[in-house]
Amino acid sequence: MSHARRRGFTTLALTLILLSILAAVSAFIGKVLIADKRLTLNEIEYRVAMAAAEKGISEAMAELRVNPATTAISGGIASASASGSYQVTITPNGVANVTDMVSVATLATGTVATVSVQVAARGILNPAHSGPAAPLLVAGTFPANGTITVVANPNGGGPGIPVSIWSAGKVDIGGNATTCGLDEYHHGGCNKDNAYSYKAGGETLIGPDIVANAADFPGDLVDYVFGEPDSAAGWARIEARATAIVNSCSDPRITGGAGVFIVEKVQHCTIGSIGTQAAPVVLIIKDSQLTINANSQVYGLVFAYDSDPSGGDEYKITINGGAKLFGMMLVNHNNIDLPNGNYAAIYDPKVLCHINDCDEGGPGAGGSPFVALGYVPGSWKDWE
Repeated sequence: MSHARRRGFTTLALTLILLSILAAVSAFIGKVLIADKRLTLNEIEYRVAMAAAEKGISEAMAELRVNPATTAISGGIASASASGSYQVTITPNGVANVTDMVSVATLATGTVATVSVQVAARGILNPAHSGPAAPLLVAGTFPANGTITVVANPNGGGPGIPVSIWSAGKVDIGGNATTCGLDEYHHGGCNKDNAYSYKAGGETLIGPDIVANAADFPGDLVDYVFGEPDSAAGWARIEARATAIVNSCSDPRITGGAGVFIVEKVQHCTIGSIGTQAAPVVLIIKDSQLTINANSQVYGLVFAYDSDPSGGDEYKITINGGAKLFGMMLVNHNNIDLPNGNYAAIYDPKVLCHINDCDEGGPGAGGSPFVALGYVPGSWKDWE
């Protein structure tokens, strides 16, 4: 074979070998690209399915706030990538106020994703207490002047032990002040003959329902009432459960119905009639003078809060004649002005019951503004 012919054969052989290698590499790259595309599509579908399952959990939370009797919800999801449906089952956990949710999403392609979580109901008030022990709690002295009537919590000191005023400091009774029981108040009113404590002319009786200079008075009234410490973190959690944070005491949200309202940055807060027995309010007034107008009726819990009670600012509280508070008032400072008028602080168990959501058929029933739902930490699971 000539030299030229041998060289041509070698070139042809090398060319065929290179073509074979190129074809093999192309086939391999094609398979890799196809596999990668399949993985990408699977990932997209899984993410869509997971988004659908999470959407189901969110919608179940919203439904549970309105209707605690809900046992299941369903819905669908559609996107440019995929479409499908989800089913959420809602069952009691067995632990009080805890609910299990399981959301299963299925796409048209058959991809399935499951998310489960536990949800706990938490009221605005401290769960360690049935409610404030008395209609009036004061972290200082309390001047019970004028024709004031205080209707005691019948079980404030324990079953059958009434408490009308609980104070860290001294309680002074003057004028025609009277404390009595709820039944007496509703059947003829409080008077010297049925009173626990009273001031009538030169005669004064201080009964055990007035707990003054109390050594066991809460050092942190915020924690006692709301179960959160008086700290930035504690207030952040309280504010997260509030219906609204407002900068006006005449805000229509306060006067318009039940809810938890925090008033901030108001120098002088004046309120009139707010709330009803069936729709009370929790009103937290921070660093402000407070006046309850004459002849007003306030249903709920009013908390006059001083962020620095030992500081120089003095936030005075004034309750004018004819005003009635059905519920509880709490004050974490020492400046209360009760003029010589006719006013009343009445412990109303029905008001407290609505705030505690104890007669609504379960936590969050009817969208109670006093109950929040939250995920139990560590309970979220989105894998099999």
